[in-house]
Amino acid sequence: MGLDVLTFLTEQGLTPTPANYELAYCYRSDRQTLVARAIDAVTMTGDQLSQAKATELLAVLRQTNDSAPDDERSRMRDHTRELADLAALAKAATGQFGRDLAGGLDEMGVEGVNVAAIVSAMIERSRDTEQALVEASRQIETLRQEVEAAKGDASRDALTGLHNRRGVESEVLGLSGRQHSVVALCDIDHFKLINDRHGHAIGDRVLKAVASSLAESCHPHLVARWGGEEFIILMNGVDLNSAATMVNRARTQLSTRSLKVSETGELLGTITFSAGVAVLDGRKFEVAVNRADILLYRAKANGRDQVISEPVDP
Repeated sequence: MGLDVLTFLTEQGLTPTPANYELAYCYRSDRQTLVARAIDAVTMTGDQLSQAKATELLAVLRQTNDSAPDDERSRMRDHTRELADLAALAKAATGQFGRDLAGGLDEMGVEGVNVAAIVSAMIERSRDTEQALVEASRQIETLRQEVEAAKGDASRDALTGLHNRRGVESEVLGLSGRQHSVVALCDIDHFKLINDRHGHAIGDRVLKAVASSLAESCHPHLVARWGGEEFIILMNGVDLNSAATMVNRARTQLSTRSLKVSETGELLGTITFSAGVAVLDGRKFEVAVNRADILLYRAKANGRDQVISEPVDP
């Protein structure tokens, strides 16, 4: 493997530094990984992998494998899959170019053959290949920028754009003790089945659709991603009954949306969530969230697609 790695570095004109060796080792050890496919998208036409691109891809590799949260890893997987698709497109176009060229040379001596048309078709395919590779480079740059943006905004969820746990905790510190405050936890029903049946890329789209629907239904209150398929709603200045009514309305509005896979037109069916709603007044935030969590799982146990709130004090 060591010789294979050094050969790759030599072919690409990369200095055999520890960082470059790490990237090359990962590339040579498993050519099916997402970063390996991104490298293929850049080098497949014989161009060398620049040091700048190698550094960017290594950063993505490390971010994906080590320190990125689940949602950010998912976003990077999606973008790198797009790179893989572009690489496949470029490879197919290049192969077709070669076959057309060979066939065209054989036919150029045949009477009645339109040589100009053959050459024009080959040039057009060459342009398609070039455009695909340009797009691959653009995707890599977009991926790099998104990784940097995610690092720079620690209070935001990279997938949905909503606040994350850190952002919610900051908002809680600013709550006024003179107003009623209520917290709700919402969990998408049967989300694992969506991922298992349609894949994580579709699962991510569902998460974004639910995030958008909740934010719209519960405006102007804070809606945040609490983790995985779970969302939290922080409502200030409303009582428990009003808060439960709002969350239930959000549940109903989501269930009326028709979601489908855009590439195939396949319907995903009704997307629902279960929720627990608890009072925050006079409680530590952690205590209120724990209470809402208990009510959420009671809603799950009772059949899902429902909202359960604390009893209202007489």
